[in-house]
Amino acid sequence: MSQLSQSSSSTSSAQSRGGRRRKRPHPPVYGGIMNSFSDRNSDFVCPICFDTIDEAFMTKCGHTFCYECITRSLEESNRCPKCNYIIDKPDQIFPNFLLNELVQKVKERSGQKRGKVTPKSQLQGSVNGIQEILSGEIEWDLADVNYVLDVLTQKKQQLEADSQAVQHELLKDFLSQVKRHKQEQLDQLTREVKLIDEDMKRVKEMIATHNRQYPLPVPLTLPGAERLLVNDVDHAVPTTPTAKTAPLAVGSDVEPSTSHDYPCDQTETAQDGFNGSQHGAKHFLCSTSLASRRKRIHQHFDDLERCYFSIRQGDFPSDTGTSDALDYFTDSLAKFTKFSGFRCLATLSYASDIYNGSSIVSSIEFDRDFDYFAIAGVTKKIKVFEYGTVIRDVVDIHCPVNEMVCNSKISSICWSSYHKGLLASSDYEGTVTLWDAFTGSKTRSFQEHEKRCWSVDFNHVDPKLLASGSDDAKVKLWSTDMEHSVACLEAKANVCCVKFNPESRYHLSFGSADHCVHYYDLRNTTLPITVFKGHRKAVSYTKFINTEEIVSASTDSQLKLWNISKPHCLRTFKGHINEKNFVGLASNGDYVACASRAVLRRAQLRRDRLNAYERRLGLPPNGHA
Repeated sequence: MSQLSQSSSSTSSAQSRGGRRRKRPHPPVYGGIMNSFSDRNSDFVCPICFDTIDEAFMTKCGHTFCYECITRSLEESNRCPKCNYIIDKPDQIFPNFLLNELVQKVKERSGQKRGKVTPKSQLQGSVNGIQEILSGEIEWDLADVNYVLDVLTQKKQQLEADSQAVQHELLKDFLSQVKRHKQEQLDQLTREVKLIDEDMKRVKEMIATHNRQYPLPVPLTLPGAERLLVNDVDHAVPTTPTAKTAPLAVGSDVEPSTSHDYPCDQTETAQDGFNGSQHGAKHFLCSTSLASRRKRIHQHFDDLERCYFSIRQGDFPSDTGTSDALDYFTDSLAKFTKFSGFRCLATLSYASDIYNGSSIVSSIEFDRDFDYFAIAGVTKKIKVFEYGTVIRDVVDIHCPVNEMVCNSKISSICWSSYHKGLLASSDYEGTVTLWDAFTGSKTRSFQEHEKRCWSVDFNHVDPKLLASGSDDAKVKLWSTDMEHSVACLEAKANVCCVKFNPESRYHLSFGSADHCVHYYDLRNTTLPITVFKGHRKAVSYTKFINTEEIVSASTDSQLKLWNISKPHCLRTFKGHINEKNFVGLASNGDYVACASRAVLRRAQLRRDRLNAYERRLGLPPNGHA
């Protein structure tokens, strides 16, 4: 028994020793790739197909496989073939771009190494291989040389043909685009010509109807008819400005380019001053008016043509009182050609001392009935003038009907639309003051602004409400019955101007140094209704042309027209120069007026100019220097 146990123990120990010696060795190449005819880099071998990785994709666990291999594997099992990591979804694999680049480089190098040494095969290799062939390292015979020449000739012909084909394809694409573009232009021109023909037919019918009802003794096209017109007809200046002209001229009426530029429908009162019949006088007056207007049309023909097609194709407001685009353009064209300049009616001296060098007028405003106007500026004085008296005086020295003195330079004034004598002013100390313009007494002062106050405006619906804007980036709302502000709007930059909507108690716009126009509803002051963006510099003035449209002026020498329901600019008015100063802005609904400040660099002379735009067309301005 002892021998048996001893022999068994020795046998088991020998088997254990033999088992350790017979342990399976590691494969000579990682990944299971044994020596074969193909020299393969085991670093770029797919663990699934044991071939060089093609289109490498990586799992979440970090292993890389061929895209097709890992896709098929995940369809059968949701585990990684290398580590059995669970992959929840088949799309949790990601491309391995770096490994793809390395595999591509390895394939290129291995392809060069496996190249054969025959001339035909080397000719199919790289340029470096061809250079090695031509260097004389390989034996060439005549047949090989002829073969190479034939191949090169065929390759050259193929490349030339391919190049020509590419050029022809490019030419074909270019010609197709040109044809399409020209066809679009032709279609557009066809539509425009058709539109013009329709309008021309309609206008001719209206002219024929007018000529049948009111026959003219001499045709308008008669040569020399305009020379028969009497040249000394003068038109009287109205003693009281109308609501349509007073705000524009700020004390001066807009006048025609000559004394005969009134349109035909406005010459009835002047017909008695002409010798001959009424129709003859109307004809002669129309002749000169047409000549002047045709000149204006010729000067701005391109702009007018663009505006005509824009309006005729439906780009005109719906609240214009007419549903016809042609009538709308006709009215706009008539207003654009009606006037060509300004005529000075009177000159007022704001400075009390004629030698005072600082007499800048900051604000000029008419009262609600356009009977009185007030001027204010850096002399700390508000002077009230009667319009009718000023334009009737034969002397150039005009005295104000009242004068009020402030404690600081005045930046803005505004008349109440309800109380005729109530006037508000804002000054450089941030004070908003209410005045009785007829007695010259101060009725109330508001002193809550921390910096210079630039603008003040009365609400047209609520006569007790007014607003002011200041350099402290605040718009404050005041009541004439209260000593303190009733509300405050916080802006992000200096507030340069404030204006109420003329037919709303709750809507207000202001322009600021952030180059934007802000439109607010006072019932919700947390956020603006709209912020109009487009100016490149500070917005110095805003005016409501009507309840829907706002015009803004900026020191970027531009005026912009906005609609409160549209965030983009409707029209931009250019032609004036204003890069630094606040030069004023006014509108009567049809025209927009602003000043222009031009500097002649060579002589260092400064020229001020008053410009007027027709707000519908937005064409270059009429001017008065």
